[in-house]
Amino acid sequence: MTMSKEIPQYDSNHYAVVDLGSNSFHLLVTRLNNQKFETVNKVKNKVRLAAGLNEYNKLSSDAINRGLECLSLFAKHLASIPIENIRIVATATLRIAKNRTDFINKANEILPLKIKLLTGEQEACTIFSGAAHSCAKVSKQKRLVLDIGGASTELIIGQGYTANKALSLNLGCVSFREKYFTDGQLTEANFIAAINAASKIIKPISKDFTDIGWQSVVGGSGTIQALAEILTFRQQVVVITFDFLQEVQQALINCKCIESITKNNLALTGLRADRAPVLASGLSILIALFNCLKIKELGLSSGALREGLLFEMLPK
Repeated sequence: MTMSKEIPQYDSNHYAVVDLGSNSFHLLVTRLNNQKFETVNKVKNKVRLAAGLNEYNKLSSDAINRGLECLSLFAKHLASIPIENIRIVATATLRIAKNRTDFINKANEILPLKIKLLTGEQEACTIFSGAAHSCAKVSKQKRLVLDIGGASTELIIGQGYTANKALSLNLGCVSFREKYFTDGQLTEANFIAAINAASKIIKPISKDFTDIGWQSVVGGSGTIQALAEILTFRQQVVVITFDFLQEVQQALINCKCIESITKNNLALTGLRADRAPVLASGLSILIALFNCLKIKELGLSSGALREGLLFEMLPK
């Protein structure tokens, strides 16, 4: 978790986005300067909301309390920012949770603005907008954007700033860890089970996407950022290939358990410790995406959901 010792005071030039993700809750505070957003502060808390879902898709009281505690901190940051300059959204886990109102009603009492629960398609389109706006120049080529979250995975094809096909699938790195890596063991059998389960969900929609086609593929989720960090540490170009995914999978299997990932493992050097717990499950989903969509290589996007929400607020 990133936390300021003192809560800064903001003003009407500041914009804030709160993203209640299935793995982490994020607060992003920016300042508008010459029609560009400059990051002023980031606060992140690994709430792991999706891990609090039981077999009946009900959130545990512990998960709810973890989320509310985090939002109490966020509310202090939001207090000095104009309400029209704030966006607060929730995604897959709160879409799934049958008792979501237990959390949302209490959260709305803490926050200055009511939470907007995004549909899967709204989340996907906003992710595409964030990726497109974060590019150095607008491309007329078709781009496939992937985002592996804690409880959902978004796939979007679009051109320029417009999403032409957007879809959200019910598979994510936290939900898959709970199901396929529950014992923390990194075995080949666990990987095969997770990859097959993800493929079963992706295959029925894969033809719709491959028929449209694309010229480039990018992604900016935690799993993809984790893989990019390993490549960056090696001083290699940040381009993720299927061979690299297989190499990382084998390195994880060699670790034998999740707790050992960041201990003296040269093949995974550069990986942040907080990304380790869901790397295997996120990697399994990404391997299934590469297989089902026949992806050759994947680049890193610097923008996703939070950046998309920011650009919605940008004065015309």
